[in-house]
Amino acid sequence: MPSLDNIPVSVPEMDTLDDAKEAAVTALLEAVCSHYGGTYPPQFAKCKDDADRRILAYKYLKARAWKAKDAMEMITTTMLFREQNRADSMNLFPCVFSIRGFDEEDLCRTLREPYAEPEKEFKLYFLAAGPYYSAGYHYWDKEGHPVLYDFSGRCNVKELLRSYASITPVGKGDKDAILHYHLYMNLVQERLVKYADVKSVGRGGRRILGVTAIMDMEGLHLGMFNSHIVGIVRAIFTMDQMYFPEALHRLLVINCPSVVMYAFGLLRGSLDANTQQKVVFCDKANSAAAVKKIIDEDKIPKFLGGSCECTGGCVPGMDSVCKGLADVSSPIPLTEDISISAGKRHARELLLQPGEEVQWEFRCAKSKGGHATDIHFHVSFTAHDELQASKRPRTDPPLDSRRSSRSSQKTSDLFTSLKTLRSGKVEMDSDRFLANERGMLKLVWDNHASWVHSKHVQLRIFKSGG
Repeated sequence: MPSLDNIPVSVPEMDTLDDAKEAAVTALLEAVCSHYGGTYPPQFAKCKDDADRRILAYKYLKARAWKAKDAMEMITTTMLFREQNRADSMNLFPCVFSIRGFDEEDLCRTLREPYAEPEKEFKLYFLAAGPYYSAGYHYWDKEGHPVLYDFSGRCNVKELLRSYASITPVGKGDKDAILHYHLYMNLVQERLVKYADVKSVGRGGRRILGVTAIMDMEGLHLGMFNSHIVGIVRAIFTMDQMYFPEALHRLLVINCPSVVMYAFGLLRGSLDANTQQKVVFCDKANSAAAVKKIIDEDKIPKFLGGSCECTGGCVPGMDSVCKGLADVSSPIPLTEDISISAGKRHARELLLQPGEEVQWEFRCAKSKGGHATDIHFHVSFTAHDELQASKRPRTDPPLDSRRSSRSSQKTSDLFTSLKTLRSGKVEMDSDRFLANERGMLKLVWDNHASWVHSKHVQLRIFKSGG
């Protein structure tokens, strides 16, 4: 790990471009405009002037080692990705996670971004992560770059994945939900960097093209690593490097235990050489001094050796309580993963009042997250007319009725009407049932047809109305 003397206060924002590289930037912009029919795609069109477009083109070329063909391929792939994910039109603010030191309304006015509620799923993603993983943006470094603080070392990985699985849409995995939330964070970061750039240039300062990240590894241990979590982290790195060129200005990894270098070895292959050069590791003894070297003390959270104590906490979850899914007042449709052994079945019964509705959605697979397979699914509703039953005169039944079937005896005091709503083999299903009378809705997943293999059902049931 480097000494403090080897950690520079300032890192150049851009390479110094010679005539050949300036020409390469011009040629790439011309190619982009031509490829999109004489106009720029949204990300380029939203740049405020030609200088900003040249910087964006520079980022793509830099990310692809100045290989014009590779840069153009990255642009076309990224534009499709941004279109599919509404990256240039999505509501991002007010931000669902912690941003300290930035006026979000002024940011939206400055960048002409909408200031409206983001999609509810992003709030749920934040709440799912909040009690188990802390991260947020907190002011800026000495040069004006927004600073992201990430406390991965203290992450409760098991509970984080369990929490995400509970809100993951049916047919998706926890990795899909985590990546979707990471995309949201990246898009917020993209706007923060643009805003910081505008403010810096307005003060006569340098251009701001990326974010400074402080990653605290205190608490990291080998038990946090398995193939699943490593796969998720690699997927995050892949997204960053495929679709967000040169978004990272520098990364300071602090409070590093010895296991950090092992972890970095597992993930090094997912980082390109340019990104690896931006990473600096610091042991615990030098971490506080290293952070103060690049960030003013009054902009550093007190728990990291600075003097800042934000109202509500500098980074919720670290110096204040962070809310979780349990704090949501309205009902949340939760996802379950159920294993049904060979020859067994799984049933759910829901007592409904008139006007209440049940929505269900499920997918059956051979293994958790595996290939789809069918299972026998049966839905029935039994309506109870208790009012009429209570008004029936109670008389002793005749002798022959006492010899009737057990089912007749059970319903002697209660009229029931059984309706089969569906029954058959399916791989997945999504439907709803609205009760117009009191009764019991029963859903059954039956694996009796299988003698050997279990089946896994990813299930979401939500009851509402009434």
